[in-house]
Amino acid sequence: MKRAFVKTLCQFAVIFVIMFVMMFAAILAFAEPAPVEYERYVVQSGDTLWEIAHSSDGYNSVNIQVIIDDLCKKSELEGNYIYPGQVVYIPMYYVD
Repeated sequence: MKRAFVKTLCQFAVIFVIMFVMMFAAILAFAEPAPVEYERYVVQSGDTLWEIAHSSDGYNSVNIQVIIDDLCKKSELEGNYIYPGQVVYIPMYYVD
């Protein structure tokens, strides 16, 4: 009986480790890259955050909303409003 309990406990531990490794791998696979540098940009009349974010080097590999979020955070924007003459910082990413 004790032997069966130890065997069951070992099986549970192995399954738990496998699940943990799989979850960690999934998190890494879906993680967005962090910007490695920022490009200073002066907002022009008619610019939108969406258009500015499209000029990021990471546009093709990083979700556009992530780029906008990084831009807003670095530029310390209150909300999603920008004005002509305002300085914002466009995140640049290393893209493989």
